[in-house]
Amino acid sequence: MPGAVAAEPTIPIGICQSTAQGPAKFATALLKGAQLSVDTFNAAGGAKGRKIEIIPLDIGNNDPSQARLSFTKGIEVDKIVALICWGTNVMAQNGPIVDGAGVAAFAMSQGLNVPKKSKFTQQLEAITTMQCRVTAKYTKENFPNVKRLAVLYVNYEFGIEIRDQCQIEFGKVGIEMVASEGHPNAPTDLRAQTTKLLEAKPDAIFLAPIGGGTIPLGIRAGRELGYTGLYMTTSAGDTSDVYTFKLAEKDFFFVAHDIPASAPAALKDVAAAYGGYAAAGYEYGWLVGKLANDLTAAGQPVNGQGIIDKIRGVNTVETPLNTYVFKKDGDTVRPLGIFGVNGGARKLLKAYSAKDLAE
Repeated sequence: MPGAVAAEPTIPIGICQSTAQGPAKFATALLKGAQLSVDTFNAAGGAKGRKIEIIPLDIGNNDPSQARLSFTKGIEVDKIVALICWGTNVMAQNGPIVDGAGVAAFAMSQGLNVPKKSKFTQQLEAITTMQCRVTAKYTKENFPNVKRLAVLYVNYEFGIEIRDQCQIEFGKVGIEMVASEGHPNAPTDLRAQTTKLLEAKPDAIFLAPIGGGTIPLGIRAGRELGYTGLYMTTSAGDTSDVYTFKLAEKDFFFVAHDIPASAPAALKDVAAAYGGYAAAGYEYGWLVGKLANDLTAAGQPVNGQGIIDKIRGVNTVETPLNTYVFKKDGDTVRPLGIFGVNGGARKLLKAYSAKDLAE
């Protein structure tokens, strides 16, 4: 139409989507949470008229090769400036693609090596060392009878890493790892592995899968075999199928992201329905929106380089939910909470601030 004003170009950002058991739930939660903050940003006018557009990136069954195809399409066709994804292998193996395109990548992986593989990758999740350290500390303080630990882990890079880190961190507080058993991704039965663990007579079992769907399977196997001790896990347990699992209401806790009372009611509803990863999605959208506004106000382009430089230059960022300390090496110190399960929902047992964890 003659005289029509062209719309400002959008700011495309990628969000990984998965068909893998467990991670598929994380993907939905991330997307739902991000949409809330993006809708708020867009409704406020965006960055001088430029609105954020969410681009789903299909990574299949947490497949690095499928992720490579989707990342490439997102970069070359959709022109994404940022993305959020999980999976140690997915993120580490695709670091060169992220760097080559200059895309700001926010990792929900706990893997120690993920930020080391890409100068454009910044952690949003706590790494395995921190997950194990917080879990060990809480166990020592609240379950003094726990002296012997067993670890049931997914048998690939992430699971092996968290097994090894938990051996170190629990050992520091005087809890010995007496057994460990690996299992394939998305197992259908864990009784054989659990039987072997129980031969070592552990007082606690640490579950280290990549998805929440494996948590009920592991707990059920142990209880059916007569194990009455403590179960614990990482944010893999922060999903709705764990909240509604009755056996998780006793002698079980997990480490995950807190959603404070001051959080938007809509986000709390999404997290209750889809899991705590909704908060990470919300903060991803909020961070990109804030940085887009800051860059635009400074007359700088909104791109991956600008986003990464800005977030590391600011270092400490207060979001509507948390305080983050973004380090220049890609690592991040972020708040964590210890949660139990009660009445179909997660229940905060103890909160650790970024300051608590940085000390």
